[in-house]
Amino acid sequence: MSVLDKIILIVVIILLAGFSVVVALTAFGSDILIDWLNMVQSTRIDGLLLVVILLLLVIYLILLLLGEAKTDQRSLTRQAALGELRISVNTIIDLVAENLSTVDGIKDVTVTVTEVDPLKIDLHVKIAPNLHVPQITESIQMQLSDYLRNTIGVQPEAVNVIVTGLQTQQRRVQ
Repeated sequence: MSVLDKIILIVVIILLAGFSVVVALTAFGSDILIDWLNMVQSTRIDGLLLVVILLLLVIYLILLLLGEAKTDQRSLTRQAALGELRISVNTIIDLVAENLSTVDGIKDVTVTVTEVDPLKIDLHVKIAPNLHVPQITESIQMQLSDYLRNTIGVQPEAVNVIVTGLQTQQRRVQ
């Protein structure tokens, strides 16, 4: 959860707590909520603004919850001498992306772990136009396979490289 998400969540909690206090006071005989609702009804712009703000907050919270639900909870599990070792799919994706950032001639890498056990990875990459495609893709496969074997102790069963396009070169206009 980002800092902005936390700030918005804190604001929503404070607003809900304040609203709860006002509702509780109204339940015990206070006219605070009724007076405020009468005031909002007489000035429609304030009421409309309040409804828009509340709808935006609700939409934001729903999107936040949907974003949290999308995180991949799978992990690679291996039995070690002293217990179980679990490496999350997100960690594997980060390791692969970091390793591929050092390869010259490729960019815009998207990593997908299609299967965890056995480990299968799809890479969507853009390559430089002057590279030999079969050679660079085979090099990526071998380098990544060796890297994962040495880093996390697992040899991937498949490293599928999908070339999605060419790196665009910015041309100077004279």
